[in-house]
Amino acid sequence: MLAAAFTLPLLLRRRHPVAVFAVVAAAAWLQLELGGGLGQPFFAVVIALYAVGAHAPSPSTYVGPALVALQAVLVDVPRLRAGDPWDEVIPTWFVLLGLWAFGRWMRHRALAASALVERAEAAERDQARQAAHAVASERARISRELHDLVAHSMSVIVIQAQGAQRAMDTAPEQAREAMRSVETAARGGLEEMRRLLGLLTDANTTDGTSPQPSLEQLPDLIAQLGATGMPVDLRIEGSVRRLPAGLELTGYRIVQEATTNALKHAGPVPVDVRLSYRGDCLDIEVTDAGPTPDVSRSAPPAGGHGLVGMQERVALYGGTVHARSRPGGGFTVHARLPIAGGTS
Repeated sequence: MLAAAFTLPLLLRRRHPVAVFAVVAAAAWLQLELGGGLGQPFFAVVIALYAVGAHAPSPSTYVGPALVALQAVLVDVPRLRAGDPWDEVIPTWFVLLGLWAFGRWMRHRALAASALVERAEAAERDQARQAAHAVASERARISRELHDLVAHSMSVIVIQAQGAQRAMDTAPEQAREAMRSVETAARGGLEEMRRLLGLLTDANTTDGTSPQPSLEQLPDLIAQLGATGMPVDLRIEGSVRRLPAGLELTGYRIVQEATTNALKHAGPVPVDVRLSYRGDCLDIEVTDAGPTPDVSRSAPPAGGHGLVGMQERVALYGGTVHARSRPGGGFTVHARLPIAGGTS
C-alpha cells in the first residue's frame, strides 16, 4: 500500500507537482516511522522533487526545498548526533536540492523558449499587418493617381466636346481644333492609365512608358487647359531648381487637381497659378475667379478623392494644404511642401 502511495501519484506530477510531492513525501515518512527504510521511496521523492522545480510556479515551488530542510532538521540532524557518518547524510541534501534546482532551471528554459515562440509569432503577425498596410497604401496611391488622371482628362474632354458641338455648324475649324484637343487629352490620359495599370500587373516590368509628370510639365498642362477656354496665368518666383521626384509629382498633382476643380465647379474662369521656390519649401497657390463657390468644394462628399488626396500627398512630406473660399468669390488652394536640406 505504501509503495502504491509513493509511486502512483507520480502520474500526475506535471499537473499537480506540489500535491504529488506532499503525498510521496508523506508516504515515505510513514514508511520510515513504521520501521522501513528510505531506499525504496527515495527515487519517487527525487522524481517528485524535480517535478516541483520544473512544473510548479512561484512561490509554491519553494515547498520542495522547505521540506528538504525540514527533513534535515527532524531526521538527519538526529542521525548525525547519534553517530551516523556525515558522508552518508549530508550528500543527500545536495542531491535533493540539486535536483530541485535543475528542475527550476529547466522551467526557466521552457518559459524562455515559449516566450521566443510567442515573440516570433507576434513578429509574423506584425509583418503580415505591415504587408497588408503596404498593399492598402499602394492601392490608395494608385486610386489617387487614377482619380487625378481621369478627372482632369475627362473634364478637358467634356468641355472641348461641348464646345465642338456648339461650333460644329457655325465654326467648323474651331470645332476641329476642339476635337484635336479632345484627342490629345484622351491619348495622354490613356498612356498614363496604361502606366498605372502596369503597376498592378507587374511592378518589376519596365516597358518604356512615360515617366511620372513633374513641375516641368506644368506649361503643357496650362496649355491643355487654355484649349478649353480657361485662361490660366502661371507665375514662378524664386530660384527654380530640380526637386525630388516625389515632390515634383506632388506639386504637379496639386496644380492639376486645383485647376480641374475650378473647371468642373466654376467653368472656364480665369485661374492664377503661383509657384514660389523658397530656401526650405515650395509654395503653391492656385486661385480662380469663379462665382461664389459652393461649400461642397471645400468639403467633398464621402468617397471623394480630390482635396483629400491632396492632403494625403502633402502630409507624406510633412507639408500643409489649405482650401478656402475667397470673400469676393472664387476659390484658393494653398500648399506648402518642405524641401529636405533647404535653407530658410
